Amino acid sequence: MGQAGAVTCRACGHEFQLSTGGGFKVQIVFCDDCGRGEAVAHDQRILGDGDPSAVVGLCGRCGGSLRLGASPRCPRCRSLELEPGGADLLWD
Repeated sequence: MGQAGAVTCRACGHEFQLSTGGGFKVQIVFCDDCGRGEAVAHDQRILGDGDPSAVVGLCGRCGGSLRLGASPRCPRCRSLELEPGGADLLWD
């Protein structure tokens, strides 16, 4: 199940919306450089055989690698220190 909600960066205080997880047809994966999340079809994700280091695409923002195991980052400072504010939306 996927979820979307507000998060706050602990490093710079920037507040933004973040989507994580997946549904029946897509999975949100993150760029290992800038942390941007993108939805990929499950057939693309399966190409990685579940390996967290598997590259499943290229980031549309910076050209970095979309990886199954990459973590979301703050879009302003790229910090990994994010404070969840709760799920505003759950989806399948």
